[in-house]
Amino acid sequence: MEKVVVHLAKGLAKRNLEVLVVCLQTAGQLASELDDDKRISLVALNSFTGKDFRAILRLRQLFAQLQPSIINIHDYSSLPYVALSNALAKRVPVLFTAHGLLYEGFEQKKRINRFFSRFITKITAVSAKVSDRHCDYLGWNKPVEIIANGVPENLCENSARERVRQELRCKPDEFLFLAVGNPRPEKGFEDLIEAFAHLHKDLSPDSGFMVAVAGEMNQSDYCRSLLRRVAELNLKNRFKFLGYRDDVSSLYRAADAFVLSSRSEGLPMVILEAMISGLPLIATRVGGVPDAVAGQALLVESGAPAQLAEAMQRLMEDDNLRECLGHSGRKQVRERFGVDRMVDGYMKTYRDVLSQV
Repeated sequence: MEKVVVHLAKGLAKRNLEVLVVCLQTAGQLASELDDDKRISLVALNSFTGKDFRAILRLRQLFAQLQPSIINIHDYSSLPYVALSNALAKRVPVLFTAHGLLYEGFEQKKRINRFFSRFITKITAVSAKVSDRHCDYLGWNKPVEIIANGVPENLCENSARERVRQELRCKPDEFLFLAVGNPRPEKGFEDLIEAFAHLHKDLSPDSGFMVAVAGEMNQSDYCRSLLRRVAELNLKNRFKFLGYRDDVSSLYRAADAFVLSSRSEGLPMVILEAMISGLPLIATRVGGVPDAVAGQALLVESGAPAQLAEAMQRLMEDDNLRECLGHSGRKQVRERFGVDRMVDGYMKTYRDVLSQV
């Protein structure tokens, strides 16, 4: 979601629009990517409590200063704050963008989110399945605009491959699988660990391969359980959690294939980034993934480590398949999921909403 906001803000700024990005809590790890454009302002409200009236007043001041034409919300946490602040200021249309399929914890907030959804003018969604999920969740019966996520070309130099593989202690002839995502239950990383264990057990010792997972680890029970399972299987040197990385484009260069083991997704940016980087893709058949890859990836059922292991082994052993999927996947993303196409979609929706005011 944050990457979409970054790409969208940059795309709007290139079209000579003034953009304000507001973060309810801290500015976040991607904030530095917006620093080089003077047409983009970024404000962090540093609000960490549930009912922060000071954050509402701060937002009201920002809206009064900037006088935005339209407000685009990208998460439910911000919805009450924007709704109330906008009501106190000069009211402008509010667009809500639905990103994921909603996971643990959202059902208990359904009533309050349904209440504040009456302040939303229009909803967009990153895929049809995401649209259906959020319409059901909110009781929304108006049309929803589908705007697929967009990703830029990977401009990282080829020299990054050798540098990253040396850092990971991955030999030149070893096969490196990459996964990217902050570890949460819906990401299904426990399935990826079990799939790797299957491979490790079934293949000969000469079949060198490794899994690297990029994503911010924390002290949650889920993260601790992942690390504990890797240790139990004695895979620490072969299955590595890298933590947060600000050089994900270099990781794509270093990898030989990408694996998405998620049990729930909307339209994950990581698969688009991997494909446009030329990586063959293995992914679970969830959310908007099947439509996005359109046959240019190996799809397996979610929560099925044995299927995942089989697909991983197939990619490792079939050079022609890897080359074919890498080439066709890159072509697919360039044609369907470019950043300019995404920005065009939001611009059209903004104009349509404003024309009805």
